[in-house]
Amino acid sequence: MTGTRVFESLDAEWALVCAESGRAEMVLGWLQEGGVLLGGERAPRSLGVVLAELERRDRAQGRVHSDRWLRVLLERAAGEGAGAQLAARVVVQAMLPGAVRMTQRLLRAGQDFDETGQVVVACLYQVVRRFPLGRKGGVAANLLLETLHWASRELKAEAELDVVPWHPVLESAVVAGEPVAADDPAEAAWQMALGRQAVETGLVRVGEVPDGARGELIELLVWAVAAGLLDVKRARVIADESRDGAGESAGRAGVSAVAWRQRRSRTMRQLRAVADQFVHAA
Repeated sequence: MTGTRVFESLDAEWALVCAESGRAEMVLGWLQEGGVLLGGERAPRSLGVVLAELERRDRAQGRVHSDRWLRVLLERAAGEGAGAQLAARVVVQAMLPGAVRMTQRLLRAGQDFDETGQVVVACLYQVVRRFPLGRKGGVAANLLLETLHWASRELKAEAELDVVPWHPVLESAVVAGEPVAADDPAEAAWQMALGRQAVETGLVRVGEVPDGARGELIELLVWAVAAGLLDVKRARVIADESRDGAGESAGRAGVSAVAWRQRRSRTMRQLRAVADQFVHAA
């Protein structure tokens, strides 16, 4: 991956933020007021250590813990002044791994990774400062879901100005306010958007959650339909062929084993060509 300056700059800036005296104590004070850390706990002297400890507890205790401390900081981030800026910066730093993965998935063919990353980070900052605290569901996943929504719209607008094709995989997929739950907030946000688009395109049934190899195939098909590389009817046929027991069902319907193998071979040739373009675009 090339052109990662925006994220390298944020990490360098974070090191400077952590080096400033009093920052860790300020954030710890907010957390203690919010009941996240007990008053008798030994306070870390570095803001970087504070964030690392919060993330360690997230892994051990799950979403309930991350929701609590993120809400405390998001309440502060919605205000004004240096305190609000610091609270927002901590949340943004915590969300950076998800922002990097989001950038990778939102790349358009021929676009620089760093340019897309700048859009994602700018949208993430806006979402952090304006996040509706009454929203249900996992806070981290909803932060990234809303960022995904904003960033996809910004990138689409840029594409229209540049006369560069934009493949709107996410355009009708993101619905603000719907709860998301998963261990990986970035993956939860992406899969929710992708799942909605797959249902709307008719590639999966309502309530179906494709995973593993089939999940990867559905993601490829959604992209191919949006990019105009596959007719939606053909994409639906391929999606149906990939279901468990599809071969047996075809046999019961009178399709011979030879005809089924020929059909699958034709599908694989078509998907290889689509996959090559998908890899080039992303």
